[in-house]
Amino acid sequence: MVDHVWLPERTALVVDDDAFILSALAEVLSEDGYDVHIASNGFSALRQAMELRPTVMLLDLVLPERSGKDILRDLRADPATRDMAIVVVTGHAECLNEAQLTEVDGLVAKPFDLGDLLVTVQRAVQRAAGRRAEVPPVMAALHRDAAGRSRYPTGIRRSRGRR
Repeated sequence: MVDHVWLPERTALVVDDDAFILSALAEVLSEDGYDVHIASNGFSALRQAMELRPTVMLLDLVLPERSGKDILRDLRADPATRDMAIVVVTGHAECLNEAQLTEVDGLVAKPFDLGDLLVTVQRAVQRAAGRRAEVPPVMAALHRDAAGRSRYPTGIRRSRGRR
């Protein structure tokens, strides 16, 4: 009997400078069906996050070369990665201010329980999926009539190439 099914669309990027924690997190996520990538410093983490656009990123705050807070800020500022699920796994949760706490999808304090970690990851992925499913307000205003023609609300006109 197979306990876990590997799904290639479930990718995780685990970022920590502690080799033991990095290995443990990678193993747990791999056993849960994730294709896991790892980074042990801030520069590698940001590069891989931008290239891979993983389903979820587990991010330590205290890293060599670039801090987890800087990585979080950069990923949330980029439209290509702003909706990525990010779980902060740290022994320094007090380093996050209120604004930064709203930018993360989950927070796990070290030392952590593996079961709790997986629940937090699952909730983070669901939260991020919910953000991606939200329709931008401008697009929500656009709708089609019964004949399939576009209808624009008052104040929005379609450009026909003329000024």
